[in-house]
Amino acid sequence: MKKILILLINIIVYIRAKNAYDKLLEWGKNNSLFITDKLEMRYISENNRAYYAKDDIPEHTLLMTIPFKIMLNLKNAFELLNSKKINKLYTEYKKNSTNISVGFFTANDDQTFLSYLVYLVNHRQKQYKKNKFYQYFQYLFDTFETNLDSYPLFYNANQMKLLRGSVTYMDVTLMRELFEDEKISFEQDYNQKEIDIDEYMRYRTLIIAKTLNISQLSVIPFIDLFENDPMDFNVDIGLNETNNNINVFTTKKVRRGDALYIRSGYISNYKRLILYGQTFDKMSDYIDSFSIPMISFKMRKNMRITNEDFDVSESLDLAQKKFYKKALKTYKKLSLLKKEDGSDLSAYKLFLRNLEMNRKEYEPVTTSDIYKEFVHLKDVNNVRRVLELETRLFDQKIKLMKRLVDNMSKRLEKEKNKNNNNNTDL
Repeated sequence: MKKILILLINIIVYIRAKNAYDKLLEWGKNNSLFITDKLEMRYISENNRAYYAKDDIPEHTLLMTIPFKIMLNLKNAFELLNSKKINKLYTEYKKNSTNISVGFFTANDDQTFLSYLVYLVNHRQKQYKKNKFYQYFQYLFDTFETNLDSYPLFYNANQMKLLRGSVTYMDVTLMRELFEDEKISFEQDYNQKEIDIDEYMRYRTLIIAKTLNISQLSVIPFIDLFENDPMDFNVDIGLNETNNNINVFTTKKVRRGDALYIRSGYISNYKRLILYGQTFDKMSDYIDSFSIPMISFKMRKNMRITNEDFDVSESLDLAQKKFYKKALKTYKKLSLLKKEDGSDLSAYKLFLRNLEMNRKEYEPVTTSDIYKEFVHLKDVNNVRRVLELETRLFDQKIKLMKRLVDNMSKRLEKEKNKNNNNNTDL
């Protein structure tokens, strides 16, 4: 009986997803979309659908031409909404807002405002149903995922406990607080009606996940329906500003029955999980930055050192070597200023002590613990990969900081002995 019920639910989900896609496709073609007949849409589960090759597709074959006018962005939104009230709200918003950063995530103003507009017209459909903006983009809205359980922003309390002590836990918590602040700001600072935070977070998350910065920040229909892969992709996109469209084409031959993978950003798994609700096994050894603690502002200014001098973006093993060499080289440069008094070394020691304390509190869970909280295997693998990376990152940072502190201590001691000997000679 249970199997029959699950089968019926899957059939209903499939029918809804297929109907939504068929309407989106018809809408696109009516608005100058070109799509090759060599693509087939397959529905695997509620949130898993992808393009497959119906026939062999040669390299450099044009798959789609997507016109700018069907992209979801502020320019198109303002033209279709045609609302003085919305335009005034945006003007006030841009005057007062700044691109706020929390953890690794920077809240782009235009992306935030677009998310609010999408929330607004979908949450208040009765009010906006006759509006051109809603009527034009409703077919795109209907293809947005309804289930965002794979995104940590929507993890329940027990699922979040699995991440406790990790960078992922901290960044997810900060992003939730940021979205709460955005809700309060729209309500209080800009006199908007009460916002449903869960629904706002849903559209906020979807717009972040689907936005590409091509010509301007836009959600591009059909692009997110491809599978994505940072390395083994067979599809890419190109901007054609002359014809006001985007071309989607193959980068290698695709055999009949194979999935089409579009090139995605090269970012670490913990960021990918937060932003896109997915991870890749092949990215389990990649990190975006391996930062070291801040040195004194005065010395940074004297040496014209920027934050970029303290970050590397490589595989974990390569990053630790570059990290160590760069940090030690920078420290030696600073010592040449003859203003070294050990204060920066103290900062490094404090950073090391905090790292060691956090590592003690951070207890990565076993795969069996993850299975208890997640139903789908992909979610289990997502959390497992992120926790494995977090564990290695903790251990590598502690190991390297110990080496740095030891070398810097020896160098400082050597300088003191040299000064003492010079004073004795006098």
